[in-house]
Amino acid sequence: MNVLEDNEKYSFNHYSKSQLNNIIKVFGKGILSVKPDLAKLLIGVITENVQLEVAQQENALITQNVINSILEIGVFPDNIQTQNYNIRTKYDYIEGKQVFRGYEVTNNLNVLITNIKSAGEVIDTAVRNGANNIGDLNFLVSNEQRYYYEVLNRAVTDAQNKARVMGNKLGVRLNDIPIRIVELAMGNISPLPAMTFKSVSGTTPIEAGENNIEANVEAVFEYME
Repeated sequence: MNVLEDNEKYSFNHYSKSQLNNIIKVFGKGILSVKPDLAKLLIGVITENVQLEVAQQENALITQNVINSILEIGVFPDNIQTQNYNIRTKYDYIEGKQVFRGYEVTNNLNVLITNIKSAGEVIDTAVRNGANNIGDLNFLVSNEQRYYYEVLNRAVTDAQNKARVMGNKLGVRLNDIPIRIVELAMGNISPLPAMTFKSVSGTTPIEAGENNIEANVEAVFEYME
């Protein structure tokens, strides 16, 4: 099976004139809804102070407290990774003039949660211990490749079924084996938008829902009149 790369466009140039008059091109789709079993999110700590060293020290202390707290509730150390660490100067504009306000230090962590039911607890625990930026929450399927092969098979079957319907309607004999088939690019599941959380009583409700795993193919079939 060939894979469509970049923006490759399908061309009929390599077919003979007779073949061009006896082909059907269809698109097949396979889709499967799967309940995710992993959650990935960004946990950030933002501190600000007129003294850079103080802002850094506060950030380091809070970040470590956040890490320790989510480790205690079951997040594995290997599933916590620093995404970025930034320092920037902040200014206010007063009467048209730029006035120094202080330094902002940001430390963002990527956290993988293997017990998806605990996602709300992880968020609440992090916020309770000083995290003030939560975002990029994504729900993942750990064995997605296995499901993708299944929907790819469905996509090929869908393409064959469409070609048969068209062939039957035209009253021609169709070769079920395509003379060309191309796997099209996989669709991406968009992450939830960035969110800001505040500590509240109870656990933040997080609903994983289902992920749609999709495969698409383009297939060309030959037929005889």
